[in-house]
Order: sequence, then structure tokens, then C-alpha cells
Amino acid sequence: MSGLPGDRDELVLEVVGEIPRGRLASYGDVAGVVTALGVPCTARQTARALREFGSAVPWWRVVQAAGTLAEPVAARACEQLRAEGVPVQGQRVPLHQLRWVPDTDELAAIAGRIGGGPVPGV
Repeated sequence: MSGLPGDRDELVLEVVGEIPRGRLASYGDVAGVVTALGVPCTARQTARALREFGSAVPWWRVVQAAGTLAEPVAARACEQLRAEGVPVQGQRVPLHQLRWVPDTDELAAIAGRIGGGPVPGV
């Protein structure tokens, strides 16, 4: 593994930085946004980018697709999410109620900040 984030990692971090306080996204949701911005990405690649480089972004807002907190970071994520008003029961959160789905304006704004061209369909 490299000591510096690659382009995909940087884009993952940019997208995670956009998730509003009190809202959630799954690893796959983030990967979908990154892919929509023109860089193929998977949920595993999202998780790896956050694990290696995510300390400066709100990584705790990214959860597993079932609405569960990833085991290695569950305790810290739970603390951060509760501080933002997100209800946590055990290691579960209401992803279906609090899911962040960026609209076309948000996608275009992210694309503009990263210097990308127009987002397909935007």
C-alpha cells in the first residue's frame, strides 16, 4: 500500500466530506457517487480509502449496507454518530431513514471542486 492517497482515494474522501451532519451513506453509496463522477469504485475500495486516509473526513457517517457499524471502528463511530443526533441501537443505525443521496447540484459541485468535467446526466 502506498503512503499517499491516489486519485480514487482523494475522490472518496471528497465525497465523504460532503455527507451532512446527522446523515449516513453506505460504502456502496459512496462508491456509486465516485463512479458517477467518472472514477470506477467499489464499496471495498471506499472502505480501504477511509481506513488508510480518512481521519480528516467524517468517516463515521459511512456504514455497512445493512445499517451496521463496521466492527473495527464501531465504538468510535457510535460515539460520533450519537453526538450528531443519529440514533444508534447496538451497532445499528437507521440508514434507510437518514441516507444521504446527493442531488444533481451536489454532484456538479463536487465535480467542479475536483476539476472534473460535467457529470453524465447532470
